[in-house]
Amino acid sequence: MTPSLPGNVGSVFVETTQKRGWTPEELAIRAADKIIYVGDQSHPAVQAQARAFKDNVRQVVLFYLKEAVEQDRATIALRLREAGHSDLVHLLGD
Repeated sequence: MTPSLPGNVGSVFVETTQKRGWTPEELAIRAADKIIYVGDQSHPAVQAQARAFKDNVRQVVLFYLKEAVEQDRATIALRLREAGHSDLVHLLGD
């Protein structure tokens, strides 16, 4: 008896970094790629418009990711200071 599996599981794409986390720029590109798909078979004018929109989405996502990082670091810095570890705040810089 052989079980049959319905459907297609699709493809998996894996990206990694070495000795660091993802940068906001890298995450913004990945997000825009997931949000907007530009079909290869589309009319060139439609492709150009979709790519321009995708770039705009990437820039907006990047702006807010950077804001999130800044705000999180500010919160951590405040908590470190409140806990008496002001000397560690400099470690939060780039």
